[in-house]
Amino acid sequence: MHLIYTGLLGLLPVATLSLVGSTFIVKDVQAAQCPVSRFVYEPGAFAKVPGEQIEAEADRITSQDGTVSLEGNTTVRYQGRELAAENASYNPTTGKVSVTGDLKFLGEGFQLESSDAVIDMDDDLFRTGQSEYELDLNGKRATGTAETMERNADGHFIMEAATYSTCPPGDLSWFVRADRIDLDTEEGVGTARDLRLVFKGVPLLALPVFSFPISDKRKTGFLAPILARRDTTGLELHLPWYWDIRPDLDATFTPRFMSKRGVQLKSELRYLNRQGLWTLDHEYLKDSVLDGQSRYFTQLAHEGSFSSDLTSSILARRVSDTDYLDDLSDSSEIASITHLEQRADLNYERGGVTALARLQSFQTVDDSISAEDRPHRRLPQLKASARSKRLPFGIRSDIEGEFVYFDKDNAVTGARVDIRPRLSLPIVRDAWFIKPSVAHQFTYYNLNNTSPGGEDTGFEPSRSRNLDSLSVDSGLFFDRSLDEHGSVQTLEPRLFYLKVPYRDQSTIPIFDSSAFDFNISQLFRENRFSGADRVADANQLSMALTTRMIDGASGQERFSASIGQIRYFEDRQVTLSTTDEVDERYYSDFVGEVSTSLSKDWNGKGSIQWNPDNESTVRSSLSLSYRPAPSRILNLTHRVVNSDGSDDSEASSQQIDLSALWDIGDNWQLASRWNYSLDADQSIETLLGLEYDSCCWAVRFAARRYIADDGEEHDTSIYFQLVLKGLAPLGQNYGDLLENAILGYRDDVQ
Repeated sequence: MHLIYTGLLGLLPVATLSLVGSTFIVKDVQAAQCPVSRFVYEPGAFAKVPGEQIEAEADRITSQDGTVSLEGNTTVRYQGRELAAENASYNPTTGKVSVTGDLKFLGEGFQLESSDAVIDMDDDLFRTGQSEYELDLNGKRATGTAETMERNADGHFIMEAATYSTCPPGDLSWFVRADRIDLDTEEGVGTARDLRLVFKGVPLLALPVFSFPISDKRKTGFLAPILARRDTTGLELHLPWYWDIRPDLDATFTPRFMSKRGVQLKSELRYLNRQGLWTLDHEYLKDSVLDGQSRYFTQLAHEGSFSSDLTSSILARRVSDTDYLDDLSDSSEIASITHLEQRADLNYERGGVTALARLQSFQTVDDSISAEDRPHRRLPQLKASARSKRLPFGIRSDIEGEFVYFDKDNAVTGARVDIRPRLSLPIVRDAWFIKPSVAHQFTYYNLNNTSPGGEDTGFEPSRSRNLDSLSVDSGLFFDRSLDEHGSVQTLEPRLFYLKVPYRDQSTIPIFDSSAFDFNISQLFRENRFSGADRVADANQLSMALTTRMIDGASGQERFSASIGQIRYFEDRQVTLSTTDEVDERYYSDFVGEVSTSLSKDWNGKGSIQWNPDNESTVRSSLSLSYRPAPSRILNLTHRVVNSDGSDDSEASSQQIDLSALWDIGDNWQLASRWNYSLDADQSIETLLGLEYDSCCWAVRFAARRYIADDGEEHDTSIYFQLVLKGLAPLGQNYGDLLENAILGYRDDVQ
């Protein structure tokens, strides 16, 4: 009887799931659930003790000439399985069990109905007649039929006229059918002949002979094709082909046929060694729009480790021309890319010590960026930091250091060394804290392409800078009870004093420094500039107040709000450029943030930067979200940016962003997004999607119109995807598109 489990329960699920998993990727999640399976498996109803004897029941049991006959309502239970038939016979001499008439076999997550079975228990052989099966294994549901099933003396499992589908029994919305399936379990390979994929009575795929894996081994072959359309490329057809070269090396080649630009060859090579995974992507095209001009994109990516403390990372990308990504990339985020990075990192982290060794360069793909504004290369960059354990009297110490050589064509280059040790004394109690800190920063430059005395460039060949700083961070915590469930409201005032003396830094070039956006976190920074080229002078006191409401039952933060401002005691003289004016204001802008969960369905978030001198908004954002269910989402966001804090600023920007996902009836779902620029009076992005989702298949359509890379013209893309659940989707990735467009959307249709 053990043969019944090995042959029918073990091999058939492997056969059917592996058959589609070789060409199409089998997924686990289904959105719209199919009706409950017709069978119910109760493990407790059957014995599962190793060596347990077979339990057999029948209306009549006889033995003649060594053959045991079971007649009428025959049931055999063994090791968690149940075989039911009208009649059966067993020959101990040959080890064969014969079933005449209909039989039903029930195992964990599996039911088979067949007729006229012969089972050789000694040699693990069997053969059945017309069969129907249902699977429900780890959430994977499937049904199918076969005219015959057989395991022969060669160890092959063979099914004639077999079908597979994830639709309910009797639902022929889609199915895979093969005239013959031969599974070689020893080699882990199956062969299907006259394979057809049928959807709504229409054949979508037909192959005379097809081989596929029935184990965890990868298998060379074609993957699911992709159909697409874009304004810049026209109609597209992608035909990926996977090559399993060896266990640690594989490749995928994808011809991309474009009606407007010709044929592009995309390739991906993956190599896995002890250090990690290496991936090389390359795209090549002779562009018919540009009279056969050769165009390419290359990317090398790596993530790995030499040990638990030492890791490595590489990301290097390059294109043939600055218009390549806008013309040919199928990424929805391409308009925002201005630089392609080439970077190699070696990271070390152990205890309180971290270190980084980096090589970094950039390719600028935005022609509007001038040569002087393009980033420097770091060849190399070496960074390290260390923090001590608690010293006597509770003192803490840490140190940060960096060496970097900046390189750039036709510009000032050179080396920079920056070292910053710090001592602090954090004192933390239940209702308050205070943390005074002192630090010293030493920076040294050795520059090239300068002139003696800096007469021509304004920069001397060598320059050093020493700065001491003092900061005191402090805060109080108050709370009060709101109800008998333990809900509380907190009140958290915080003061941060910072003192950094002024040093003239106008003769230091700017390699990697820029000004941070002003927000709540900026109140507590020790430098308003990033990088080490500029250290801001400061004699200031940051004041902030935060309140929170915390639900006592769940511990969830229901509401939080913060507001803050900086009081300046001296003018801020350090600037990024010599043409920038000294900031003489006594007070900074007000900054505030608020976040609230109005209910389990409603959430809101807002932030503002407000200039009290001219009583205007510099920057603000307000978002409101309604999510009563995963299939019902409404988002509204309004953003304002005024570069100089005035409403009539030429650089002002005001946008509204609306996105929605809503189910219509039981199977239909509508998705949309509208991102509109109020100041420019034009649409930035418009998206409309429609989806029909049944329990075993889905069809999805979307149209997207968005501003192209030049910021003026619009591009339009059409997305179509057919999902036959249990197979890989056919078409473009509709789920990724909506996950990028609609906050809170998660694609669960597979």
